[in-house]
Amino acid sequence: MRKYGWILGIPVVLLLSGCSPTKPTEYVDYKTRIDARSMQLHQLRMATHPPLADEDYIGFKGSSISAIQNSDDAWGQTRDNLRLDLDLNIAEFTDHLDWLTRNPNHLSQISEQAQPYYYYIFEQVIGRGMPAEVALIPMIESGYNPQATSPSNAAGHWQFMPTTARNFGLKSTRWYDGRRDIIESTDAALNYLNYLNNLFDGDWLLTLAAYNAGEGRVARAIKQNEMKNLPTDFWSLDLPAETMRYIPKLLATARAIRDADDLGQNLSDIPAEPYFTEIIVDSPIGLQQAAELAEVDLQELEQLNAGLSQGATPPDGPHRVLIPTTQADILQSALDDLPIEERIDYASYTVKSGDTLGGIAHRHSTSIKNIIDANKLKNTQIRAGQTLLIPSTSSTLASKSIQSGSS
Repeated sequence: MRKYGWILGIPVVLLLSGCSPTKPTEYVDYKTRIDARSMQLHQLRMATHPPLADEDYIGFKGSSISAIQNSDDAWGQTRDNLRLDLDLNIAEFTDHLDWLTRNPNHLSQISEQAQPYYYYIFEQVIGRGMPAEVALIPMIESGYNPQATSPSNAAGHWQFMPTTARNFGLKSTRWYDGRRDIIESTDAALNYLNYLNNLFDGDWLLTLAAYNAGEGRVARAIKQNEMKNLPTDFWSLDLPAETMRYIPKLLATARAIRDADDLGQNLSDIPAEPYFTEIIVDSPIGLQQAAELAEVDLQELEQLNAGLSQGATPPDGPHRVLIPTTQADILQSALDDLPIEERIDYASYTVKSGDTLGGIAHRHSTSIKNIIDANKLKNTQIRAGQTLLIPSTSSTLASKSIQSGSS
């Protein structure tokens, strides 16, 4: 019988929100352990906790992990890599599977929302030797909506709480929220899941339970069963009702995807190829300008770059924009041809008593509309002490700087 009693007693703080955002869960202070090995949490990678060998995984139906197949269908590749037992006769599982069958539009809508992100997440999951079910976690957590925010302020695809985000190296500034960045948040979430899976001896159901309820809560439930000489598998534990629904919900979702045709599920097509590409720019750029240069809908670009809280790359970099792969060459070519004086830059301005939006726009040689768009204002009302981003071309800002220096 596996022993987890050693986990108990370690300080705990807030964890990921899971499905009950109003009730904070808990997790072990990983920093104490990782720092003992002279590592920072955000540097936790495969070298720190490598995937277990196939035979060491617990909770799989089958004994091997398939590689990504030569298929042009992301859902087909997902089916090839599903490794948990999805043929369960458990009430919570069958109830949710029945609900999905009666409500086929549910997965249809979520799979449509997942189109820009799913294959990237799936590749990262399989690249770490994890079962494909892990790539479906955002389907339960956020519906693959990077803008999703819970009442307790969990945010992004993976619904990171602020404290957990900081512990896993996800930055948060006025300009940027790493929890909404598809690349950074996925890396952090998989680091955390990899850690948990090693902690719970490769048992993926316990791993997923700890992801939802906190590893301390799962460890205590295991210890309680050990003391009573009871089984310590997930289904035998006394865990919060939320967690006992969370796992069956994820497994039923995976089953519905596996047997989509038989269960009448109409999943949106997702090609097995990268949807987006990173473009590195050598100066700040606003998403509106990038969208115009790349000939992309602004709303689509905002969703891909949801981590850019102000609709622009931070003034001090890094200047990275995610762009649909089909438009990447167009944007790169346009940037190469764009004179430096025509590039959009941003200044920060603190509103003073008596200021008007029109007056601020005039003084900075820009328009009221540009300021409204840059700050996502609902109207022209501003207040003293409010900080505004002032978009302008680099040449205008340089001119303002020279005039300010000579006055």
